[in-house]
Amino acid sequence: MPRNPDPKHGRWILPLIIVAMVVLTITFVTNLDPAVDEADTTTTASTTTAPTTTTLPPDVEAFMVQLDIYETQVNAFLGDVRGINADWESRAILQDEARALFEQVRNDILIWENEVAGATDVPPDLAEAHVQLVVEVEELAPGVEDIVLGLEAPDDGTLRHTALIDFEDQVAAVLDAIDYLRELALQTGLPDDGSTTTTTSSGEEPTTSITTSTTSTTVPGTNA
Repeated sequence: MPRNPDPKHGRWILPLIIVAMVVLTITFVTNLDPAVDEADTTTTASTTTAPTTTTLPPDVEAFMVQLDIYETQVNAFLGDVRGINADWESRAILQDEARALFEQVRNDILIWENEVAGATDVPPDLAEAHVQLVVEVEELAPGVEDIVLGLEAPDDGTLRHTALIDFEDQVAAVLDAIDYLRELALQTGLPDDGSTTTTTSSGEEPTTSITTSTTSTTVPGTNA
């Protein structure tokens, strides 16, 4: 029988297994997803402003409703004057009819003017601005009288057109005075220091900061 040159042929199996394990380990580690570096993780802080609810004193809230009525009324007067003027220009009405209708609007404005001036429900903080509104309202009736004079003038209607534009401007002044009163009324519902609350959170205990704002208000009809 021929002699086996390598009687210990099994001695190559263990090194092969070790090499295979090393190759598999390297392949497995290479295919792994990159680990998340916790040191590079950042937390983004978010800042939210808590909604604020403005609570007006009862007298101010009631007066705000009255301001809406004022605005509706003055716009109605403007619509009446424009409508009468348009009817006259299209000759849908006679001159005497136009004059009578303009004078009726003027009389209605005078009645409303007395109501505005005699209002007894004006909150004390708004009294001064309300006086300014009364001053502007008092200019409406004379504006209609100028339109009537323009209606009767022996010209091409220029005086009437000019008077109508002046009346529209005066209505705008009244509306500005009403808006100014609204601004003042809303300020009565703000905190005493006019501050707002801001809450900041970053995954930890939220913190609250107070921001103080300064409001500048211009009185209609003045440079103050």
